[in-house]
Amino acid sequence: MTTDIVGRSDVLATIDEFCEHSRTSGKSLIIVADPGMGKTTLLRYAARRWVAEGGRVLGVTAVEFEADISFAALKQIVSPIVDSVPGAEVTRATILEALLDPNTSTTLDRMAITEALRNVLRAAAHDSPILILVDDVQWLDRSSAAVLTLLARRLTGTRVGLLGSARPAAESFFERARLDEYVLAPLDEQAAAELLTARHPELPPAIRRQVLASAAGNPLALVELPLALAGPGHDSPRADLSVVQLNRRLQMAFSYRIAGLPDATRQSLLLAALEATGSLRVLEVAAGERLLETLAPAERARLVHITDHGTRLVFSHPLTRSAVVNASTAAQRRSAHRRLAEGTRDDPDRRVWHLAQSSPGPDEQAASSLEEAGYRLVRRGDIVGAVTALTNASMLSPADTQRARRLAVAAYLGARLAGGIAGAGDALREVRQLDAGHQRSLDMAVATSFVILNADGDVDTAHRILTGALDAVSEESHPTFQIREALLTLLYVCFFGGRSHLWSAFDVVLSHLNRQGLDIVVLMRHTHSDPANAGDAAYRQLDRLVESLDSVNDPSEIVLVGLAGSWVDRLGSCRAALHRALERGRAADDTNVMAQALTLLALDAYFLGQWQDSERYLAEALSLTKEQGLRLFRWAIDHWIATIAAVRGDDVTARRITDELIYWAVPRGVAVVSHLCHYTRTLLALGSQDYEEAYREATAIGPAGTIPPFRPVAIWMVLDVVEAAVRTNRHVEARAHVAAAQVARLETISGRLDMLVTAAEALVSAEEQATSLFDRALATPEAERWPFDRARVELLFGQHLRRIRSGRAAREHLERAHRTFERLGADKWARSARRELRAAGQRTGTVPRPGNATLTGREHLIAQMAATGMTNKEIGEKLFLSARTVGAHLYRTFPKLGITSRAGLRDALTIMDETRTNQHE
Repeated sequence: MTTDIVGRSDVLATIDEFCEHSRTSGKSLIIVADPGMGKTTLLRYAARRWVAEGGRVLGVTAVEFEADISFAALKQIVSPIVDSVPGAEVTRATILEALLDPNTSTTLDRMAITEALRNVLRAAAHDSPILILVDDVQWLDRSSAAVLTLLARRLTGTRVGLLGSARPAAESFFERARLDEYVLAPLDEQAAAELLTARHPELPPAIRRQVLASAAGNPLALVELPLALAGPGHDSPRADLSVVQLNRRLQMAFSYRIAGLPDATRQSLLLAALEATGSLRVLEVAAGERLLETLAPAERARLVHITDHGTRLVFSHPLTRSAVVNASTAAQRRSAHRRLAEGTRDDPDRRVWHLAQSSPGPDEQAASSLEEAGYRLVRRGDIVGAVTALTNASMLSPADTQRARRLAVAAYLGARLAGGIAGAGDALREVRQLDAGHQRSLDMAVATSFVILNADGDVDTAHRILTGALDAVSEESHPTFQIREALLTLLYVCFFGGRSHLWSAFDVVLSHLNRQGLDIVVLMRHTHSDPANAGDAAYRQLDRLVESLDSVNDPSEIVLVGLAGSWVDRLGSCRAALHRALERGRAADDTNVMAQALTLLALDAYFLGQWQDSERYLAEALSLTKEQGLRLFRWAIDHWIATIAAVRGDDVTARRITDELIYWAVPRGVAVVSHLCHYTRTLLALGSQDYEEAYREATAIGPAGTIPPFRPVAIWMVLDVVEAAVRTNRHVEARAHVAAAQVARLETISGRLDMLVTAAEALVSAEEQATSLFDRALATPEAERWPFDRARVELLFGQHLRRIRSGRAAREHLERAHRTFERLGADKWARSARRELRAAGQRTGTVPRPGNATLTGREHLIAQMAATGMTNKEIGEKLFLSARTVGAHLYRTFPKLGITSRAGLRDALTIMDETRTNQHE
């Protein structure tokens, strides 16, 4: 096997070790070297060794000319195995079959494809291990590169090896980071001389010396340069190539060999070079039945060979393919692409690429085909590929109106889903120049309004453009996905505007577009944008969607459900799905999904009291939005950074950020940003016990006694408004606000809101009733999930009990509040709790020890059950108690054990039981 490989014992040993490891447990390895260093030869050595030991090889040809064809390389792996998948993997094989079906409606999510491919390969390799060879990974198309990058890192336990080659400094979609690499060095002098002698034993001494000097240890140069440097019968070099770069010398060497071939052979080689699959069936349709006859001279010259049982043509080296293309004229390449388009009619994506390359100028047939391909790619989830296809379709459009329309769609997809605001703005300016009358078309309106919203924040202009375009839309005039994107964009515009008249126009538009596929838009209109008035039916629908997220693979759909539940405390149930969406967004380079998933996870972590995690998510999201110019998402990130600063008592940061946001938002009519800044400043003032300031900030969102529509943050602020009002002797206003919250039935929306509204009611009630209400608030099921909010209620309860001279009970609640605030890092709130504890007659810093805890039998049993992960509802069903009663037992148990949440239950109970055992001994 190694007789034609000289001076490569080290790398051959590495490949042998790689093969041994891969055959048993899976592995990946990338060989890195400049062109001509022998990467392809080494991959072929590995393939021969693998097959000789009973394995199966799946080869991938990555071609620099095909980077725009979505999943072009990956299809070469999937095609041979998808029909022979074991029965247990049929479901996963369906995902892979979608790759080969141009009309599929399956979203080609790269994470799902990777996982399906890994499992199918593992099953297929059970009896015969599989080796995937990828020569020149730097030329993989974006989609294939993403999947193969993920696959390469997940091969452990599969009996599948992935062996690739790459150029060291080439830009690539394939991420080699964290993969094993072998960097191939040039041959040493002895090995170089040995190889040259073996391949060219009769070489004259003068040429031999120049070849050795010029080749610099590059094996391909040692083999090919003699043919370029000397002609038959001459003892001196034909040309001095020492001043030319080595890559160029090799290109010239292949060019010399190709130039001597018959015209018909060169034409057939060009067809093969431009069709990466190497399928002889496709090439015979394009070249005619005499294909193999015309290729015979190239085979004899060892430029190509036929493989895979006579079905596929392979170039001896990638540089050969490049030399063939570089030696052709533009007219010859267009002609070849036109003929190849005929041979690829059963592969629309590849055919449309050939059609586009065959056009010398504007061509409506090619443009229309590319547009269709773009919409196919949208349905399949390849947004980057869709933008490329639609941009190319625009360039090939003969009419300015068609060019403008296609470019506008590309601009919108690029901005909305791929995060290119700056590029989208440039494209839209070109659209306006092409066709001034295109302004009211839906695609142009959506793209323009989205860019305006992100770049300028001009809510009213964006609203006017979108509603004007949507007025002319009917259910028959546009595809559902386009109407849905337009309505979602309008929904965001109305949401940011926060004004009722904007929503009136939205509702009018929505009323005459009653079709399937818009359900999530309707739901977000209610639970996301006006949760106080959403109604029970909307919340039932939301809960059904949240419960079904495990079966949702589309990351965009996961994000939309997360947004629909973000104001109403459903994010905890969306957490796993949001992590999945984030991972898939990263795999697909979908900035929109990544930014929104990160922001939602940050919001969830904030309410869970995991503030460091929240900051980590926010930092990553902020970096993304800055890179892509996505002001649409950046405002939310900035606001949550300010909010965490506010609850931690960092007045400087909180005020600086909210000042900047209000300065940006007010002139542009982006009311929701102003509302959220008032929310943040309310928390800042409450922490400082500046209740007059807190009241002013809280009622800037809406007057006390009202829960204003289309201002979702108002539902979070019932306790804030009431506490500030009571502290400033505005008791009428406080009672009116509690009444408004009860009329809106906010307590039915979520457990957290139930706890806050009940605590607010306690603040405006008589002493005995207040005590009962505070008890009820803290007994809310799963109340410990929201530690900051719960600690605030504990603090208020402790203050109430101290005022009515119930000192011992007051100290229990104040101790719990103090511990939680300290753990969270809410310093000002912790200081308030310490002051209250001193006023209640107890020194702070005394923390109960779990070993000394005394629990009742029921408390101990409930604590044990909760420590296993059971919810309050599940515990209640076992013990025939209400979930609220279970919660009441737990909140009394936590301080006895010296903990603040369920997370510490298991350890605290263990310590308590061990202490008791030791005492008895």
